[in-house]
Amino acid sequence: MHIIVALLGFLGFIAVWYWRLKMLRDVARDGRKVAETVANLPRKMRFRHQSGKGGLSVVEDPREAATILMLEIAQARGTLTEKQEAAIRGEVMHHFEFPEGDANALISQAGWLSRSAGASHVVMSKMTDFVRKSPGMTNKELVDLDGMLVTISEAEGDPTPSQLELLMIYRDKTGLRV
Repeated sequence: MHIIVALLGFLGFIAVWYWRLKMLRDVARDGRKVAETVANLPRKMRFRHQSGKGGLSVVEDPREAATILMLEIAQARGTLTEKQEAAIRGEVMHHFEFPEGDANALISQAGWLSRSAGASHVVMSKMTDFVRKSPGMTNKELVDLDGMLVTISEAEGDPTPSQLELLMIYRDKTGLRV
C-alpha cells in the first residue's frame, strides 16, 4: 500500500512540475510577442499618424516614392501579380538594402498610400517630382530608378503601351532620354 501512495505522490510531483514548465514556456512565448510588438511600435505609430493625413502628401522618403512608382508601373498592366510583387521586393531589397520583412512592409505601405491617390498618370507625375527634388538625389540614382521601373514593367513579359506611357512620364520629368 505504501508503494502505491509513493508512486501516486511521485506522479503528482511530475505532473506539477510539467504544468509549471508548460506555464513558463507560455509566459516566455508571450514575452517574445510583446517584445516584437514593442520593437515595431515606432514604425506602426508613425504609419498610423501619417495615414490620418491621407494620400501621397505623407510620403517623406524617396525610397517610398520609388516603391509607389514601381507599383504604378506594375498595376498599369492590370492587377498586381505575384511575379510583379516578387520583382518589386527584389528591387527594394537589392537597391535599398532592406531585409525582406522591411521590404514587404514598405510595399504594403506604398500600396496603401497609392490605392486612393488617383489616376496612374497623376501619381507617376507627383512621385517623380518628389524623387527628383529629394535632397541628395543624383542623376545616377535617377537612372538606377529608371532601370528598376523597366525591370518591373518586364516582369510579366514585354511592357504594355500603358506601362511604356508611364515610363515616358518618368523619363520626361527627370530629363532622361532612352
